[in-house]
Amino acid sequence: MKKVRLRDLPEWPPAPGGAYDSHTRFPIGGEATVNEVFPVRDKAVTFRGTFEGNPSSYHYVAPNEQTAERIHRAIAANLGKTVSELGDLEIEI
Repeated sequence: MKKVRLRDLPEWPPAPGGAYDSHTRFPIGGEATVNEVFPVRDKAVTFRGTFEGNPSSYHYVAPNEQTAERIHRAIAANLGKTVSELGDLEIEI
């Protein structure tokens, strides 16, 4: 096994999603603060964050379920960090 930072995973960070009105600024560059992570489903890690008081959801599909579980654990242990800061976290793959 080797350690990699989340930012080095393919397609990281996931793009923010959600419903927004025309005056809402999208969190770009990983600005949202992560406040919730949902159970892994298959290879998918879904988490939620807020930016300027507005919620955003993020959906990341890992290469396999084991990697998804490791990403999930890393995020769950680091709630309160921004999506950008999560990129510095290391997991074993």
